[in-house]
Amino acid sequence: MFKRLFLVLLATTLTFTPAQALHTLEKYVSAKQLASPGLLVVNSTDRSVLAQNKSDTPRIPASVLKLLSTTTALYFIGPDKQYLTKIYKTNQPDVFYIKGTLDPWLTSNLSFAKKNKQRFLPGLVSKANTENLKKIKVVYSGLFEKDTTELAANLKYKGIKVSFQKIAPNEAEALGIEELASVTSVSVSEMVKFATLWSDNRLADRLAKDAVREIGYETNAKGLTTTFKLALDALGVDHTGLVVKDGSGLSKENRVSATTIVNLLIAIRNNPTFASIYEGLPIGGETGTLQKRFLETAPEAVGKVHAKTGWVNNSVTLAGYVQNGETEYAFAILADGITPSFTARNKARAAMDRLIGAIVKGNH
Repeated sequence: MFKRLFLVLLATTLTFTPAQALHTLEKYVSAKQLASPGLLVVNSTDRSVLAQNKSDTPRIPASVLKLLSTTTALYFIGPDKQYLTKIYKTNQPDVFYIKGTLDPWLTSNLSFAKKNKQRFLPGLVSKANTENLKKIKVVYSGLFEKDTTELAANLKYKGIKVSFQKIAPNEAEALGIEELASVTSVSVSEMVKFATLWSDNRLADRLAKDAVREIGYETNAKGLTTTFKLALDALGVDHTGLVVKDGSGLSKENRVSATTIVNLLIAIRNNPTFASIYEGLPIGGETGTLQKRFLETAPEAVGKVHAKTGWVNNSVTLAGYVQNGETEYAFAILADGITPSFTARNKARAAMDRLIGAIVKGNH
C-alpha cells in the first residue's frame, strides 16, 4: 500500500512531455542521489517542457545564484563600465591619497594581476612612492576594506609599513593633491565572464552590490533582493519566493526556484547586453568549473553543455544550456536535500551529468 501511494505521489511531481514515447528522463530526474531536486528542462525556442520536478519551489541555489548576480550587474551597471583608481601626492611627502571607485577586481596579488588582467594596487603605490619610503600613510576613498588589508600585507612583504585613513572624496582637496598615476579596470562584461567561468565569489558579490548602489539602495539583503527583483521584472521573469542574502551564493539562506532560473536563462540568451554570461559559462569537460565534469559520467555531453555550477553545504546545483542536435534546452537542477558530505555531493554531480547526457543523446 505504501509503495503504491509513493508511486502516485511521485507521478504528481514528475512531468514529462508526450514525445517521450519509448524512453523517458524519469529515472534520471528521480535518481535518489538528487533527493527530489527542484528541476526544470525547457526547449529554449518553443518553451515546451521536457522535464520538471517541483520547479516552482524556492531552493538553495549556491553559486548558480551568480547567474542572477551577473544579470543584475549587467542590467544596472552596463557591460561597458570600467573602474578608475588614481593615486595622488599630498603636501606631506610620506602621505598619498588613493581615490578609487570601488573597483570590484583590484588585487594585491601579482600572479592574479598577470593571469587575469586584474589591476595591481601595489604597482600604483610604487609609481607614487618613487623614493621607496619605508613608512607611508595612505589616505583613501572608494576602496574596499579588504583591498587595504591585502595592500598592507603586500607592502609589508616589501619592507614598507603603511597606515590607512578613510576619508570622503570631498575632503581630499584640503590635502593639496596632485595626480601621479592611475589604473583603469577591464569592462564589467570581462569581469562577468571570469566570475561565471571560475565562480569567483568576491567578484560576483561586489558586482551585485555595485548594481545595488547604482540605483540607490543599501548593500544589505533587502537591497540585494529588491535590486534583483527589479532586474528580473524588467526581463519579464517571475521571481516568486526569491530571497537574496549575498551576490555570491555562499549564503544558505538564499532562495530561488528552478522556474525563475530557467526563465531567466531563456530571457537573456540572445540579448547582447547579457552576452558575456553565456560566453563565460563553463563548457562541459572543457573549461572552468566544468573542466573535469562529464568526461567519465556522460562523455556524450562534453562540449555540448554550457552551465554554471554550485554547491554549499547540502545543496548541489547546475544550470545552463544543453544542446541536442539543433535543439537547445535551458535547464536548472537545484538539489538542496543532499547529505553534506564529499561523497554525496559527488554522487549528485554524477547524477546530474547523466541526466544532461541523456538529453544530449535524446533518451527521452
